[in-house]
Amino acid sequence: MFFLPKSEVKQAREQAENLLRLADKVDCYRRDVAPADKLELMRAAVARLHQLWDNKQAPAAALNQAAEELHAAMLPCGGDIYPLTFAGEYTEMILVAAIVVIGIRTFFLQPFKIPTNSMYPSYNGMTPYVYALDDPGPGMAVRVWNFLTLGAVHYDLRAPADGEVVLPLMAGGFGPTMTSPSTNVDAVSWSRAWLMKTTQRECTFYVGNEPVTLRVPVDFETGFEQAFIAEYFPNEYAQTHGDLASLGQLLLGHVQATGEGGYALHTGHLARAGDRVLNFDLRTGDMLFVDRFSYNFVSPKPGDPFVFHTGGIDGLLDTHTGQPAPDSYFIKRLVGVTGDRLEVRPPVLWRNGSPATGATTFDKNARRDGDYPGYTNGNPGTSLNNSKYLGPGDVFTVPNGYYFAMGDNSPTSYDSRYWGPVPAQNIVGRAVFIIYPFSFRWGPAK
Repeated sequence: MFFLPKSEVKQAREQAENLLRLADKVDCYRRDVAPADKLELMRAAVARLHQLWDNKQAPAAALNQAAEELHAAMLPCGGDIYPLTFAGEYTEMILVAAIVVIGIRTFFLQPFKIPTNSMYPSYNGMTPYVYALDDPGPGMAVRVWNFLTLGAVHYDLRAPADGEVVLPLMAGGFGPTMTSPSTNVDAVSWSRAWLMKTTQRECTFYVGNEPVTLRVPVDFETGFEQAFIAEYFPNEYAQTHGDLASLGQLLLGHVQATGEGGYALHTGHLARAGDRVLNFDLRTGDMLFVDRFSYNFVSPKPGDPFVFHTGGIDGLLDTHTGQPAPDSYFIKRLVGVTGDRLEVRPPVLWRNGSPATGATTFDKNARRDGDYPGYTNGNPGTSLNNSKYLGPGDVFTVPNGYYFAMGDNSPTSYDSRYWGPVPAQNIVGRAVFIIYPFSFRWGPAK
């Protein structure tokens, strides 16, 4: 397609229109500080140019002449507004754009990053993708591609000495947990174009008597242990969907007490110095848009993936310290509204006497389809394993003005079963679209 050049008259009219717009801005912003006589001259020039501009038959020469006169009259009145400068023009543009973005984020669409795997496999938190030890893993080009498309960072750890690969475990209750001791350390990392200080989780396992240390994001939570167990016990890991509590039961025969009151998971794998001993990608959690607008007009309904803030939910405690948790944002599946009677008969969630409907995940969990583990009454994977609101045999009726929230990954989800229903005023909105990473889940949130 060919574009014809603008005619001389059209160019003159566009220039005149822009100049009139700027003159109006100068008049509005500078009328109280500009010299009165200069302001009157400018207004007279505006009137002459406007008269010509209104006349569709005005020649280009007359429009240009009037525009030059207005330009000369605006200079004594313009101050910082006229003539235009690069900084002045683009600062205003950036501020307007920022206001629009803030407005959209506040009232319409808010970005949200999935922090944990309580909604897996519908949505992912930070997730390990494990390669076999004899697999060299992705090459540099693939690593770059995986980083850009999946937010993946590759870990390839080698044995510092000969010996068996062993994972130290923490004690919990009357025996070992599948969680290893770790510490939070300060680290410096790149964030876009600048360096920033962050906190990372430092994890350690052993080859013989030599430690192997790696640092992962704090939000990765138990991902390191999952990667380690998936590497050395892949069948058990797949059988339990990575649930550490269930893995603890299956792997108890591989756990030995240490002489210091602790425990260690023995893999039976003997490595030589330089051998690969851990080989995995850490993939970022899903980033999605939350619709903050619709719930102003329609009520949340069962099956919605909804985001809410936790402030004011008194029963919600930090699972590590047992203290009240700070206000944060959670995403769960809305499974019950006011008046609904809820019951879990593993693996099925029942609502009002029938299996729950409203989302495909209800049916998939009921059938334990693929990676969906089914609904449970309790969560033995946390230190707070008493399901207060929906324990075995319990039927819970959602009170007025509240909603009941559960994770799709029921065995490992810390949700309303433990800390109660969500007040209506805490709801932020409904998840509508997964924008990153570019995996098979990219697209409308379900």
